[in-house]
Amino acid sequence: MTRSEFPFTRTCPFAPPAEYGELRDAPRPQRVPLRTGGQAWLLTRHDQVREALKDGRLSNDRGAPGFPSPIPIPDEFKVGGSLLGMDPPEHGPARRLVAGEFTHKRVQAMRPTVERNVARAITDMLDGPDPADLHQALGVRITMDTITELLGLEDLDRGFMHARTKVMFGGQSTAEERRRAVTELNGHFVDIAKAKAAHPADDVISRLVARWPDPKDWDEIGNMVRLLLNGGHDSTASMISLGTLTFLQHPDQLKLLVDDPSLAVSAVEEMLRFLGVTDLTTARVATEDMEIDGATIRAGEGVYPTTASANRDTAAFDRPDELDITRGTRNHLAFGNGRHLCLGMDLARLELQVTYTELFRRVPELQLAVPFEDLRYRQGGLVFGVESLPVTW
Repeated sequence: MTRSEFPFTRTCPFAPPAEYGELRDAPRPQRVPLRTGGQAWLLTRHDQVREALKDGRLSNDRGAPGFPSPIPIPDEFKVGGSLLGMDPPEHGPARRLVAGEFTHKRVQAMRPTVERNVARAITDMLDGPDPADLHQALGVRITMDTITELLGLEDLDRGFMHARTKVMFGGQSTAEERRRAVTELNGHFVDIAKAKAAHPADDVISRLVARWPDPKDWDEIGNMVRLLLNGGHDSTASMISLGTLTFLQHPDQLKLLVDDPSLAVSAVEEMLRFLGVTDLTTARVATEDMEIDGATIRAGEGVYPTTASANRDTAAFDRPDELDITRGTRNHLAFGNGRHLCLGMDLARLELQVTYTELFRRVPELQLAVPFEDLRYRQGGLVFGVESLPVTW
């Protein structure tokens, strides 16, 4: 059995780490060493992962002994008001403060905004230098334009925000570098939230502040704003650029989309299943002794339900290692499952559907500006993707 340290390294951008296949074939879940120290149980099959993500015996509490963080986390951020790190009973009320802003109906009402942002970003890329970095020109631009407008952060310093997001999610950042990035961002968002309280507008932050129970915990409000902004742009930006690369390297699938744009919905679901860019965000720790498929997991032991592996399970998908945008399935676990199901999944879907369709409609001659082998990737962090995507047309 593999002794590689987790997170494993991807050797191909279109496939999860090879170790996942070996672990899926094992008779029961296995423990693997972590790069951050200690060990964790890896769950790699679709049914295991699906059930684990909604199992109340597995906690998201980052401050709990044995929690298997994939990246170094400063001690002071292992506890406190992060929605992603909450368990019941605190999690439900905190999630409800913002969940209504991201319903399917509300997101669909944003379609004109997303279409406008996509059109502007493509136009600006075409009017700029050729070649261009599509990750920055479209991925980061579209997602930041959309989430900042939704939150009411149109005046946000994009460079300030994106640089610190890369530090927080990057696989090479130290705990101290993450501490500084989080502290700077949270302080900035506390100031913005207080200004919104004094002068509310028609935006998510103003409504969040108004809903927050008194007395208001400004640090937790700032933390929530940061979470919404981070979650609303980084992973979707990576899906835009990595998905574009995937289409360019799979011309048969690209032709299907270009010939029939109505396939955009199915294409996005398949890209989410196929690429698995947020595979490292599902860490849990057992709160009591439990058994999963023959493995006895003790209270205090770390557990990793690996969604990218689950989405390549032959028991759940026919030909799982093939890209097929006509597949039409939505039983993938790219957005998680259970109480921590991604809040922004409908917004991400909409941004991806519009971007893929419009990009290849307007720029059918798009191609890589460098050899495929020269591309570099974000490894070991919370979000996988390209470092940059040089393209020409």
